[in-house]
Amino acid sequence: MTVLNLSVVTFLVMLGLSIVAPVLPTYAENFGVSYALVGFVISAFALTRMLLDIPAGFLSRSHDKKGIMILGLILIVISSVVAGMAADYITLVIARMIEGAGSALYVTTATVFLAQIAGTARRGRLMSIYSGMLLLGSVFGPSFGGLVATIYDIRAPFFAYAIVVGIGVIPTLTLPRSYSSRTTLSVQERGSSIGDIASVLSYGSFAVMTLATFTLFFIRTGVRSTLVPLFAANNLGTDSSAIGMVLTFAGATTAATMVPIGDVSDRIGRRNPLILCLLLTAIVTLSIPFATDLLQLSVVMAIYGATVGLSGPIAAYVTDVSPPDKIEVSMGLFRMISDVGFVSGPILLGYIADQTPVMPSGLIGPVPFAVASVIMIVAGLSLLKAQDPARKRNLQSISV
Repeated sequence: MTVLNLSVVTFLVMLGLSIVAPVLPTYAENFGVSYALVGFVISAFALTRMLLDIPAGFLSRSHDKKGIMILGLILIVISSVVAGMAADYITLVIARMIEGAGSALYVTTATVFLAQIAGTARRGRLMSIYSGMLLLGSVFGPSFGGLVATIYDIRAPFFAYAIVVGIGVIPTLTLPRSYSSRTTLSVQERGSSIGDIASVLSYGSFAVMTLATFTLFFIRTGVRSTLVPLFAANNLGTDSSAIGMVLTFAGATTAATMVPIGDVSDRIGRRNPLILCLLLTAIVTLSIPFATDLLQLSVVMAIYGATVGLSGPIAAYVTDVSPPDKIEVSMGLFRMISDVGFVSGPILLGYIADQTPVMPSGLIGPVPFAVASVIMIVAGLSLLKAQDPARKRNLQSISV
């Protein structure tokens, strides 16, 4: 029931975040800024979250996780209202930063909570269910947000976001009090915060996982949330509702593959599905800028979503290769590395799009998509050096 509770609330948070996804780039562009600054609006959310992920992990070691999660949800509600009422670009950026702070508190703490109760045998399945619910929010959010914007105006999705996340506070209040891994350590073993971070980064294959983690979130915001909406709006001339539908197709196919692959990873390991995810997604991403109409783009994004869904075991993989007595620090680092990708994806790919337009029209060209593909290929190949504890456990159990 606790896993279900966390999954439902995470679904609501992601639903709200996805509600504004199809309108946010256009909303920011209305303030008369460049593609790079449009990307920064998306990145401002993750920039703040990146700075607070590790502190949120440490907070979850010494305070009740339920209270931290409730505070995070309240901050998201406030930020959504401020964003919907923004009169200028700066106000919108500030609102997104407040949203990032709330997301750091909620998502990092919820991930720690889940990792602690998931166990070993069903870790891939349970954490993929959680991730699948997160992605399920992506299925319904964009189309709903595009529809709301079409019926009302481009600001309306932000207020819908506030309502949806506000509902999430109710089930969070019913969560049990959580425990901390710190209570299992002696005073000598606790050490300093910096020492804990260094210990996690030097532990097994955790460092190798950082590039894959970075890349998956880099493409989530850089390709899916920035380049695709801008390409659809500017190159294909589609409206907010159509863009939301395209993103819905991608979210639906991601959710369809994410939960099953989590279950499979409990039996065959986590590494190979992640390698396959990165290499296949790199190939599909190259085809996005060659779509000539809405139907072609929808088909390509549906395939793109299915390949991204193979990343379902990533949180379970990070837990596998983390020190068990420092799980809060590991999850904080995991979230921070994710947000480095979340921040840099829209800015870097938005900047490349500014510098490499299709001439003479000045529209989005294929170069930023190609750059994203190269990064995915490098990340996928780097995982060949990573250990796979889940696969090793299964091989040992078979031999026994």
